[in-house]
Amino acid sequence: MNAGNSKQASKRLVLSCKYLLALALPLGLVGCTAETDQASDTQPNGTREVADSTSPAAPMLDIMPVEIPTTNSLSIGDAAPEIHLAKFVKGEPVDMEQSDRVHVIEFWATWCGPCRAGMPHISELQQHHGDDVAFVGVTQEDESTVTGFLGETAMNGKSWDDVIQYRLALDDASQTSTNYMEAAGQNGIPCAFIVGRDGFVEWIGHPAGIDEPLQQVVDGTWDRETAVKKLQAEKKMQEIAGKLGGWINAQEWDKALQALEEIEADLGPNPNLSMTKLSILEQAGKTEEAAQLRAKIVESEWENSQTLNAIAWDVATSAGNMELALRAATRANELTESANASIIDTLARVYYEMGELDQAIEWQQKAIDVDGGATPQIAAALQKYTAEKESKSSDE
Repeated sequence: MNAGNSKQASKRLVLSCKYLLALALPLGLVGCTAETDQASDTQPNGTREVADSTSPAAPMLDIMPVEIPTTNSLSIGDAAPEIHLAKFVKGEPVDMEQSDRVHVIEFWATWCGPCRAGMPHISELQQHHGDDVAFVGVTQEDESTVTGFLGETAMNGKSWDDVIQYRLALDDASQTSTNYMEAAGQNGIPCAFIVGRDGFVEWIGHPAGIDEPLQQVVDGTWDRETAVKKLQAEKKMQEIAGKLGGWINAQEWDKALQALEEIEADLGPNPNLSMTKLSILEQAGKTEEAAQLRAKIVESEWENSQTLNAIAWDVATSAGNMELALRAATRANELTESANASIIDTLARVYYEMGELDQAIEWQQKAIDVDGGATPQIAAALQKYTAEKESKSSDE
């Protein structure tokens, strides 16, 4: 195998790992355990940068060992357990009985890289929702550890105390963690629980995926029954994620595809399932089937900005159907109202791959404006596009 083919094979494996891990993401199993800290090289969304990319839109994730609990006593649709907090280190105490407010209980730790990476995002959500939502970050660490962390420099010269714009509290003898995390079978942080105004658990998962369900819970459009079915499907997929990884590494594509088809037949369609299947089809060289599925995903996930963004990025970085990539990226940007830097970055990349340098530069500059200069890869992409334009102009 030559160097070029080796690089492509490595990239395909990265993509399969990304989608396999996405099966566990909504359950909060992508992140840290007490034995694992990913702080050293995490990006703002808690993911790692692919080696041959200049953009944060192409993450590489590690598949962490996950212990599947045999019983879970807490799930979506259950009455929210009591919270027992020793002290609020930041913000005013919260009253879970307040029926005019949605509550988000998020479990974190100062040593957890993905937890820290997601804090600016949670702060933005708290500011966006205002008094309609109360975010409470709960840690089992002691007060001196947390206050020391708050005094540390986070980004752009700001302290963590400046960055974090929501409540932080200390768990009381791990009672809250037991009532929520252990009861729901969650073994990794960060992990968030949305509690609706009626006091029932509406959603459980990684904070990176909380935006859309939280907005629906706040608006009163959340479909709890569908959410329960989706959670069951994700747990089932999580159970076979390890086996899928083994089949993929062994290039036993038919076994992997058959397992996914059985899950889909049993539990119904799921975007993470479809994306995993797409990655496997691509690696198996089933080009035509992959192209058909890719187009189908764009149609079925037309309201899902994250999935559309993932499709657009993968197509753009693999020289695929650029018309489809542009359609998906444009729609993802529309759904997020040009307010998501990673999605704008993807749109710019699509234009770049299409040879539309002026459009690529214009959109990349918008990504930088939205990002505020926090992500070096986004700025690097603009430099690359601008340099190529200048080089072309000098050759003409």
